[in-house]
Amino acid sequence: MLNKRKLVEATGTILVKQDVETVFNFFADPGNDSLWRTEVNQSTLDGNLEAGVTVSEFSYLSKKAPNNLIELKCIALDKNKVAIFETPQNAMFYERSQRQVKLVSTTTTELIYTLQFDMEIVKFALGFSLPKFIVSMKAGSDMKKYLRNLKRQLEKDKHT
Repeated sequence: MLNKRKLVEATGTILVKQDVETVFNFFADPGNDSLWRTEVNQSTLDGNLEAGVTVSEFSYLSKKAPNNLIELKCIALDKNKVAIFETPQNAMFYERSQRQVKLVSTTTTELIYTLQFDMEIVKFALGFSLPKFIVSMKAGSDMKKYLRNLKRQLEKDKHT
């Protein structure tokens, strides 16, 4: 039950020197996550990027969970605005990823990434619990790294 879970939330924002459509097309597609989220081994979609598509994300959580599978569903997609992915009701651990972009100018886009996840996944990966404030600090630090990597990827060759 979601309301009984202890959730950690991390949100980050960064400006990217790239048009909003290019940023959205790259950022909204979980198939690109391994290029900017260091723990992701691979993410695949079972169809086109649209509401209802299922994403299989294989991630390195720890030596104990080196290729952990989390399945997410795209629950909302608004082209060049937002994509939201969430684990189904019966998932072992809850996760929600919101990827939002905002037009700043024709050559600059604001990117907002919000990640929520169940504290129990940390216990699963490590074999023991950590205090929520430590997990929150680590998630915030990881979020900054993700966004810097994402900015580098998007500005590297302009993906055009």
